[in-house]
Amino acid sequence: MQKYREKVFLNDNKIFLIIVLFAVLYFIGSYTSFVTVSGHAIPIASKPRPNQIINSTVSIPDRISITFNERPELDASTIRVTDSNGTRIDNNDLKLGGSEKELTISLNTSKVVPGDYFVEWFVFSKDDGVITKGSYSFSYAFDRE
Repeated sequence: MQKYREKVFLNDNKIFLIIVLFAVLYFIGSYTSFVTVSGHAIPIASKPRPNQIINSTVSIPDRISITFNERPELDASTIRVTDSNGTRIDNNDLKLGGSEKELTISLNTSKVVPGDYFVEWFVFSKDDGVITKGSYSFSYAFDRE
């Protein structure tokens, strides 16, 4: 009977230690999950903004700019702007913008008419060598004041 109690006691200690270990790992994991880690090029700003509605002829965009959290490789990246029919309205002249993390492309403003527009981007990051892609839309609505 004594050996049985020792075995039960040892098993209880093991179970307790396992529970404590999992609790510690849980708290460590919970703490580290709040730390933001970004390992790939993602947009942090864009003009026009996603889902923006432009209401005036004064503010027709003449270019699209997207700023990323990492440096895009210009020769391996693209931005493509199309209308709702899929017709390309940019001038296919991708350039670095005001910073080494910003890409810009000019628009053929003669093709910008009231409607929805789609911006697709494809970026190869100089910082981590990973390709990311995404898209967003904006609208132009003529204001008849």
